[in-house]
Amino acid sequence: MTPPSSIPSAPAAAPGTQPPSTVRDGRGAGHGSGPAPAPAFRPEIQGLRSLAVLLVAAYHIWFGRVSGGVDVFLFISAFLMTLSFTRRIERGERIGWRRLSTYWVHVFKRILPLAVLTVLLVLVGTRALLGPERWLPILRESVSVLTYWENWYSIAHAVDYYAADSGAASPLRHFWSLSVQGQIFLTWPLLFALGALIIRGLRLPARAVLGTLFGLVFAASLAFSVILTSADQQSAYFNTFARLWEFALGSLLAILLPLLRAPARVRAGLGWIGVAAILLCGAVLDVQGAFPGWIALWPTLAASLVIFAGQTGTRWGADRLLSWGPLVRLGGYSYALYLLHWPLLVFYLSHVGQEKAGFVSGVGLLALSLAGAVALTRWVDAPLRSWRWAEAGRWRSLAVIGLCLCLGLGAAMGWQGQIRHRQAVLDAHAERDYPGARILESGYVYQGDPDPELTPTEVVRVGDWAQSHLGSTCDRVMHPAPAGLPGEQCYYSVRQDQPDRTVVAVGNSHTEQWMTAMMDRARRSNEDLIFIRYPGCYFTTAQDNGSEQCQQWVPRAEELINRLHPDDLVIQSTFATHDGAAEVIRPGTEEQVRRWSGQGIRVIGIRDNARFPQSHMDCEKQKGLDACTFEHVTAGTGDPTLAWQRSIPGYASVDMDDIICPEGRCRPRSATCTPTSTTTTSRPPTCAPPRRSSTNASRRLGGPRTRPSASTAEDLRPGV
Repeated sequence: MTPPSSIPSAPAAAPGTQPPSTVRDGRGAGHGSGPAPAPAFRPEIQGLRSLAVLLVAAYHIWFGRVSGGVDVFLFISAFLMTLSFTRRIERGERIGWRRLSTYWVHVFKRILPLAVLTVLLVLVGTRALLGPERWLPILRESVSVLTYWENWYSIAHAVDYYAADSGAASPLRHFWSLSVQGQIFLTWPLLFALGALIIRGLRLPARAVLGTLFGLVFAASLAFSVILTSADQQSAYFNTFARLWEFALGSLLAILLPLLRAPARVRAGLGWIGVAAILLCGAVLDVQGAFPGWIALWPTLAASLVIFAGQTGTRWGADRLLSWGPLVRLGGYSYALYLLHWPLLVFYLSHVGQEKAGFVSGVGLLALSLAGAVALTRWVDAPLRSWRWAEAGRWRSLAVIGLCLCLGLGAAMGWQGQIRHRQAVLDAHAERDYPGARILESGYVYQGDPDPELTPTEVVRVGDWAQSHLGSTCDRVMHPAPAGLPGEQCYYSVRQDQPDRTVVAVGNSHTEQWMTAMMDRARRSNEDLIFIRYPGCYFTTAQDNGSEQCQQWVPRAEELINRLHPDDLVIQSTFATHDGAAEVIRPGTEEQVRRWSGQGIRVIGIRDNARFPQSHMDCEKQKGLDACTFEHVTAGTGDPTLAWQRSIPGYASVDMDDIICPEGRCRPRSATCTPTSTTTTSRPPTCAPPRRSSTNASRRLGGPRTRPSASTAEDLRPGV
């Protein structure tokens, strides 16, 4: 077996970083059932990698689903790594610092160059093809990609891996698995070093000790994965600890494989079962709702069957398919293919404004990805691998790693710095260039820029979401923590020492957008405010929600509301269709209103806001502010839930249409100002101070105000 400095260990989603699989594992060519005494080329593992990466790409491009292919990658990488380390330990070699550091440097020297190049290409594509509102999030994510913690970044930012619109996703989202793999590359060798110490110190059998060690990791991680997946599947999907068992299973197979025996015909049949299970995984399983819990045993055990089958020597074994020349050769390009296919898909869908690719466009994307993968592998990856100078010592390999990081991080952080500098300059001149009400002062003379740029810039203002101001999550301040609502599914937004009232808001982003106004009201009225949220879910019934995550979220939200029994419950009462042409009441909404009002809770239903054919930010970029006023089709039709105020005691409806779209016209904020008279011809048109929409919304949700239209709720002051 090759030394650790040349162990073929690819990232989970990057199988092509490994050379053709030459391993000693007891499943070499031939008809026998016993372990082979010499290394055997394993073309079927290369073919298995190719099959897995094709499944990943196909499911991403055409189906918007998860195939289970990444789980196969995770499994294979641990299997190959374990084979090498186990052989070394059995030969009595020490796994000390020098061996470990050599391994780490060698592995990252091999996987970083293509990863960095992909990130640089993504940044170029982002600048050229995506709107400014997406630049900063992608730049921040690129830093996490290059430092191998992107999966934790995704958890921290509540990334939905299963979001329907791939064109709106990050072009770097697929790096989560590489980050998990990088973390395993750092920690797994430490487990081998620990095992080697126990083996040498207690003179125990190597495979027994290693099997016990990785068996414990497998059991603990699988149990944690099942629990976390049930409680917070969106977070569990990216969680390294919830994925350790997949690596541990690969290690266990490598440790036990020489002890497993079966006739060639039996192994051939098992190989086909494994291939069929891998192909069917994404089609028949609820991967979106159940991975990486126990159901992820399906693809990993299927891969185990394929590897156990090995080279059967039969005419009809699955290894005949997986050892097919083109499939084996594709395995050498699969790392680059995985890296390229996702950003190309995101850029294409964003450009054409679609959520999914069609058949023809998908074939083109796959072909382009493959062509790019071949080019990057042949012209970048292969030359770097064969560069003798870099392979001559650890310090030289470390220099290559440092250079790659400098290039990638330098580009990402440099661009971020340029954006911040631009905003800082605008902020410094804001008082001069945007005088506001000072233009009404007698003798005022404008001295600012004749054509001032909007501030904050479109790059910065996109990050000003309500979620960043929601306060502490419930699991940090509530005891006991709310069951099934971890992290960003529940916020204790306003917490008073001795509150007079308790208000709970529940819903998705359409409720979330009013949270800052509700928080302002809660602070003024000495109220506690809790927000129960889940992006894309409706607080109606489980049956009304399509995804399993939402179906599980609704009863958990109801359980917490029952526990808190608030004075007020704020919900979204209507639903504006995605084309903006109609407004409906979703099934189950009235049942929720009657249920909670029947318990003495006042239910406040906020009418859904208008929807538009295009994002205002995208429109502003493409057409300018003056061309970005949209008609509100359903304006003036009246809130459909007004009748509930008469038939359901304790229900109140709130309509914000006149704030968002005055007179039925939805304008960008900068286009809603009213030009005022000027005294200096050199100064640009100025505007009167804009309406304080947030304050109006806050009052409408609870303070004294004048009803602006027939469809607006009556005064919602506490106690009314």
